[in-house]
Amino acid sequence: MIPSIAEQNIHQVLTQKMSIQSFEQWLYEDDVLEFSNPDLYLELISFDYSSEDNFYYRFYDSFAQYVHFYKFEADRIKGYLNSIIDRDDKCCDVIYMMYHLYYDGYNFLNRLGMVYGVRLTDIDTSVSNSSMDSILNEFYPEIIEDAKNVLHWLEEGKIVFKSQDNSDGVFEYEDFRSEAEILQGHA
Repeated sequence: MIPSIAEQNIHQVLTQKMSIQSFEQWLYEDDVLEFSNPDLYLELISFDYSSEDNFYYRFYDSFAQYVHFYKFEADRIKGYLNSIIDRDDKCCDVIYMMYHLYYDGYNFLNRLGMVYGVRLTDIDTSVSNSSMDSILNEFYPEIIEDAKNVLHWLEEGKIVFKSQDNSDGVFEYEDFRSEAEILQGHA
């Protein structure tokens, strides 16, 4: 067992959301891991951080076993939902991803995947920005409410990820939504 801050920081490095320099700095400044799991601490401080050759592969191979990825899945989905809500520069890719996540088993993304995401599956990636903006304009503002519904379910603990389900990175989850909320989330 490792402290949650250590698991979170290892996860952040594995998903490239934390620089290796920041991780190393945390490792040497925070003694929580040194006292709670000295073997892992020794393994982490002995790791060669200076070698860029296959760094993330080596780090993943060495330390992914300490991370329960399902614990971070809700945050990943929330990030996608906020991208849709904010209509940032990644929202088109995220909307497209909603279809794939729904198709892979996240049934709570039904509406986002089947009303919006599926419409992007046949679009050529060479479509001009103005054409893509036109397509996105058809989705907004309605998609914002649909994304906020899913965000609410995640924040209220109505969708709770529990363990890895398959090799595609889709996790099993508990669905505590009411029948009305389930119907609201369907296309």
